Amino acid sequence: MRYFLYTFIAVALIVVSCKDKTKKEPQAVTPPGEDSVTETLDTLLSAEAIQSFSTSGFSGYAKKKAAGFDWSKFRMVSSWQEDSMLVAAFTPDKDYFASYGPFLKYSPDSSLFIDLDSYNIDITKDSKGRLIGHEIGPDCEVSLVDVDDKTKTRLVFLGPGGSIEDATWLDNNTLVLMGVQENEKGAKTATLWRFHIPTKTYYLYEIPDTTVAGPLMGYWRTERLKNVEIK
Repeated sequence: MRYFLYTFIAVALIVVSCKDKTKKEPQAVTPPGEDSVTETLDTLLSAEAIQSFSTSGFSGYAKKKAAGFDWSKFRMVSSWQEDSMLVAAFTPDKDYFASYGPFLKYSPDSSLFIDLDSYNIDITKDSKGRLIGHEIGPDCEVSLVDVDDKTKTRLVFLGPGGSIEDATWLDNNTLVLMGVQENEKGAKTATLWRFHIPTKTYYLYEIPDTTVAGPLMGYWRTERLKNVEIK
């Protein structure tokens, strides 16, 4: 009888131990709306995201300029939550919307917009109504503006080696910045910054082939801001 009691206790302990191990197993983190793919640490863009990106002007430019460019080649290399973001009051001057309005990227419900240019380029209208732009400096900053709260939040700040070429919205809560930045080895990489607003979570995607990045730089100047005479 004592033998069966010991056997029962041993089996029970094994079952409890297995359950505890199952609970402690780490779960893969998948961006909202993304399909997780098990390839070491890589995560591919979903078919829906690729379809959305493919309709952008930047997509056609990238495929024309960089032979190896393909949205399906992007891999998620890291993700993080930003607990403290740089937020300031949004107090534009009276000419802000006349100068930058055509280039702002509004969310589907128009409650937010992405400001790609005001930090980087001083755009004004001359006496003939032409838009004239003067580059302010080598750095690049992109902000998210809340229309109702009148606040501006810094999304990305890059030094001279990087650029944000374009941006798009996947839904009212998720935006994507498209551009180039330098990796840890100093090589330029084609990069996507995907930002989920409610959770303040970034998902960083890159194309491993560093030869793709160089030809992508300059879209903002020659295409996105083609109606601005930049001096």
